[in-house]
Amino acid sequence: MKKKIIKISALVGIMLFAFLFFKIGPEKIWLNINRISITNFIILLALRLLYWTLRTINWKVVLKEFGEDLSLFHLFLARMSGHSVGQLTPSAQVGSETTRIMLANCSSRKICVASTIIDKTIEFFAIIFFTLLGTIVAFLHLKLPRDIKITLVSGIAIITLFFIFIFFKQKKGILIWIISLLKKTGLKIKLIERNEKKIAETDKYISDFYKNNPSGFFKVFLLYSLMILLWITEIHLTILFLGVSDITFTTSFIVTTLGNLAFIFPFIPGSLGIYEATYIAIMAVVKIKPDVAIALVLIRRILALILAGGGLISMIKISKSKKTVKQSE
Repeated sequence: MKKKIIKISALVGIMLFAFLFFKIGPEKIWLNINRISITNFIILLALRLLYWTLRTINWKVVLKEFGEDLSLFHLFLARMSGHSVGQLTPSAQVGSETTRIMLANCSSRKICVASTIIDKTIEFFAIIFFTLLGTIVAFLHLKLPRDIKITLVSGIAIITLFFIFIFFKQKKGILIWIISLLKKTGLKIKLIERNEKKIAETDKYISDFYKNNPSGFFKVFLLYSLMILLWITEIHLTILFLGVSDITFTTSFIVTTLGNLAFIFPFIPGSLGIYEATYIAIMAVVKIKPDVAIALVLIRRILALILAGGGLISMIKISKSKKTVKQSE
């Protein structure tokens, strides 16, 4: 059933992307992309690498709270390998996070799983926080139709409440809660039943982090806030490079933070189609043409695919090093 959902979601994303691409017109889109010079592109690629480096530092900070002092370079390779899987396969974010767990050389797989869950949760909290700020800024600076205001507030409220619920469940033991819920519904998964003890131990690592490391939580939250500001800067520069000379940083702030709503569909690879539709809608509100919006997203996708190619090389490098270690043992 899960595989069917992923395949259907991916197909819907491809169809939506194709519709938007041909509706706007390939010629208009290509004309905008041609405005990006090689120097502009190198700047954007450098900022993307900095963005992923910062994401890796955040994960390293969480791991250090568990006594894991892994090299930043190794974690960066594992993280980029995960990015590659998320971009190039239908598994999307699920496959991305699983890959980095598998490739990181943690002393314990349970610690690696716990650190990834915590890292991802704090990242989502930072994104929700900035999306909320973006909504407030949009309300203050733009004349939005009542329906859009209601939709934005409702969507953000639901997502915020959901993650607050998840946060408190993590403090108490979210994985055991999920297992208990499955048992109550009568749903039995053999893999979970066989590993229930290990899952409980992983749950304790997650719970202990929130109970014993409030400073660690806020440190990672602040680092993710810095990452999002970098992300906004990337979007702002890209729009400038596309020839929209009158764009303000405030407008780019609104576009980027509200654009996060595209990532609420984790099973669609790279939020294909959804990402384009979201940016076209948001940029239309700030008076930016659809052809510029889709050109912006395509440039982001080209950058992501280049890094995904690097992620494949990272995956091969880590796999080879693991084989070498095993042979020497």
